[in-house]
Amino acid sequence: MARLKNFAGGLLLSASYCLVYLSAWHWSLDQWFLPAGLRAATLLFLPFRLWPYLLIGDAAALLALRTPMVSAEGANPLWAYASPFLLMPVFALFPFWYRRRFTDLQASQERLLLVVLAMAMWGVLANKALNWMLGGPAAYINLENALKFWIGNYLGILVFVLPALLWVRREFEFFLPRRLQKDALVAALCIALLFVLAMSSPGGLVRQFLLVMMIVPGFWLTLAHDWRGAAVGIVMADIAVAMSLPRSNYAGAFDLDTFYVQMMVAFGAVTLFALGTRLSGALDQVRRVGHAEQQALQVAQASYMSAERTLRNRVIEYTDIHTHLNKLRRDIASSLKERGHYAAAMEMNRTGVIQAQLMDDYVASLYPLDIETHGLYGALSSVAFANTCDTEVETRLRGESRQLSMGLQLAAYRCVLNAMELLPLGSRHLIMARVWKRRGRRGLVVTIAADPTLLLARRAAGKRVDEIEWELVSRLKAHDGTCRRRHELKISFLVSEPSDRRTVTS
Repeated sequence: MARLKNFAGGLLLSASYCLVYLSAWHWSLDQWFLPAGLRAATLLFLPFRLWPYLLIGDAAALLALRTPMVSAEGANPLWAYASPFLLMPVFALFPFWYRRRFTDLQASQERLLLVVLAMAMWGVLANKALNWMLGGPAAYINLENALKFWIGNYLGILVFVLPALLWVRREFEFFLPRRLQKDALVAALCIALLFVLAMSSPGGLVRQFLLVMMIVPGFWLTLAHDWRGAAVGIVMADIAVAMSLPRSNYAGAFDLDTFYVQMMVAFGAVTLFALGTRLSGALDQVRRVGHAEQQALQVAQASYMSAERTLRNRVIEYTDIHTHLNKLRRDIASSLKERGHYAAAMEMNRTGVIQAQLMDDYVASLYPLDIETHGLYGALSSVAFANTCDTEVETRLRGESRQLSMGLQLAAYRCVLNAMELLPLGSRHLIMARVWKRRGRRGLVVTIAADPTLLLARRAAGKRVDEIEWELVSRLKAHDGTCRRRHELKISFLVSEPSDRRTVTS
């Protein structure tokens, strides 16, 4: 049943190929031969198992075209009946070799149009050789006609091969990306305008110039969308130039002026597609480098968060130990009071208060637990932070810091500590901060300034300062930030993150 279904599908493919071939032949000229494009595109992109059905469809179409020529034009019956079964197998030798030689289409895409150019020449040679051997129309076998048929086959192949390539390498839900669709519409309007101007011109150089200018929108699409834009622009220019050809009703019709334009379009097609492929390769490399850099930044952020999580666990452990020590101290103080040693009990309580304050300052310097409940602004405004920095802190804070993720708040907190260490020693510092959100990102701008009237000493440059600066710059880079030191007493920095990142990090 499956074989019968596959056979029926193959026959349907043959019939469809035959109908499309005949329709393409109806709209073709020697200078723009579309059946060659249909033949090349199907042989390049369809699986080998479907080739027999393609051969049947091609032979049927050629028989339908050449059999009437025996009685109407006195064509050689041997040529009319035998060549349809031989032309496509001979032509298929080149695509077969190419697909066997270059199995990776993406890797060989840059040279695809050169291969298509060679394939067009191979088609001309195969057709003329069969005509000569089977007694076909040999009057057309000369260098001038060979060049005409070569360019005609090549331009006809482009009409089918490039859309097929776009379909095979599609990476989106639609045939083309939405942005390329809009730009292609603009390019089509430009080409249509040039076509109207060319057809309304009296002819000669002006008309040729306007027709050649149709490749310019393709150049713009190439710069904007790499090889996909080049493919769209080439096909539109190719069709537009072909539409300018006069529809003559006799065999061998030839328009020399348009032929010159077609040769320019053929050359421009190879150039644009090669340029587009090179641009695509360069952009892919940039994307890979950017992706690797983004992964490195994510690893760095994860490393910082891991360190913060470790410090948080240590702080919680210290807090638990401190709680047990306080309980033990209270029990001992109560026991001393019961025995009448009030002075010793009071001294123990006083010592406990001092130790508790020292422990709180130490814990706050390790990890700011306040940041989890009150946010970054709450931590910067706390007494524990001022004690950690050993200075009086004045804050001017704008926005809501809890809108930022915990990772970014902790990074900003550590950067503030680094900046405080880099500034001159003083008894008062000003911290100004502002939360911002724009264009899919959010972040924090912070400025730390030392009060010039209350400076205690200036920090001497040394290895310690260099390490702090390196730590600050590294942390800012990991969180997509930057730093600027306006002068010796003021440091400003910025950190940011995507707006869709969770505001709470566990």
